[in-house]
Amino acid sequence: MTARERLRKWAGVAAETALSLLLVLVLFWLFILFLFAVFPSGTPLKELVSESGEPAPARSGLKRPEAALQSLVRDVRYRRGDSVAWGDASEGMLLYNRDAIQTFDRSGATISFAPGDALAMGSNSMVVVTRLNETVEGGARSYRVHVEGELRGSFSAEKRVRLEVATAGHLARVVPGRSRFTFTPLGDNAASLTVHAGEVRVQGEDRVIRVPAHYGVTLRRGVPLGPALPLPGSPKLKNENLLYRYRQLPPRVRFNWTGGEGVYHFQLSDEPRFKKVLLDSRVTGSEFAAGLLDAGNYYWRVSRIEDGREGPFSRTGRCRLQQLLDPPPLRVEFPSASVGIGSFRLTGRCQPGATVYVNGTAAVIGDDGSFSHEVELKSGVNLIRVEAVDQAGNASYASRVVYGKE
Repeated sequence: MTARERLRKWAGVAAETALSLLLVLVLFWLFILFLFAVFPSGTPLKELVSESGEPAPARSGLKRPEAALQSLVRDVRYRRGDSVAWGDASEGMLLYNRDAIQTFDRSGATISFAPGDALAMGSNSMVVVTRLNETVEGGARSYRVHVEGELRGSFSAEKRVRLEVATAGHLARVVPGRSRFTFTPLGDNAASLTVHAGEVRVQGEDRVIRVPAHYGVTLRRGVPLGPALPLPGSPKLKNENLLYRYRQLPPRVRFNWTGGEGVYHFQLSDEPRFKKVLLDSRVTGSEFAAGLLDAGNYYWRVSRIEDGREGPFSRTGRCRLQQLLDPPPLRVEFPSASVGIGSFRLTGRCQPGATVYVNGTAAVIGDDGSFSHEVELKSGVNLIRVEAVDQAGNASYASRVVYGKE
């Protein structure tokens, strides 16, 4: 191969390489343009937050925060009203007109409009908040909330917020004033509304249904509204103070209540106000079993559900799991080393709740841990063996050899 042929060959390779690089750059820029077209970036962060950390007003001067996110649990996402991109929500962040919030499995969030006026979202729910009178200055703020999933509302008597909720093809207007209500999903095209305080009015095809306190109604898309029906009564707990003691592995805890067969809503928390719910389950029947709970104090409650209408919760029960690793204290009043034959009453004290055995026979034990047992002493050598076993299975032993004389 001559020098001219080699030069021509290298020139061809260089031209092909340059063309390939140019083609890659063109495809890359086309891909970037496609992303910007399909996924707009939304409002830039520097426009939402000023240098002082406070929300910056919109350029038009009309954009104001409508609410704030509080009490976030696990995975919660948000989407600005002028964007299709979702991001991770944070506690305390401000919400604007047409913003959306979404929760996932075992997640939750609270949307606060003002002190005492809030909406709490359940798991796997989405809410879009729209301001209806954004241009009106002064007076009560009016909102429409589109919800898919579970939503609980609690509003004060101040009448600072007017609210209507759109779900399952219906529009429910909350009468201003003190109110508490719950929307619960019943499938893709249905939901139930229960009112615990105040009043909610639901717009039907040809009439408005009034739902007062302690009543509920089922909302089905494309189906006329039925009458509001009373909520079921609250169940009664069979044991409000449960105590479990264990040694190594936590036991399976069983919660029981009255009411028989049916659907119930069970909640378990580690604090009495249920701000943080550890277990939240729908239960068929009047019992719920929970396993692998750590040692500590727990609180539980249950409500009954009939045709989607959920009644008030029961009284709050308490459950305590106590891990015991040390053997129970045991003190025995043995007879002297030499004593007359016949009956002798052996006494002592151990941990309350434990079981005491004297020579393999259960002794009588009081609530304070004191026990007694009749021992028959024979002539000669007598072995008295005492065993105390607590509820976790830990055991303590004490024994004495006593000589019986005639």
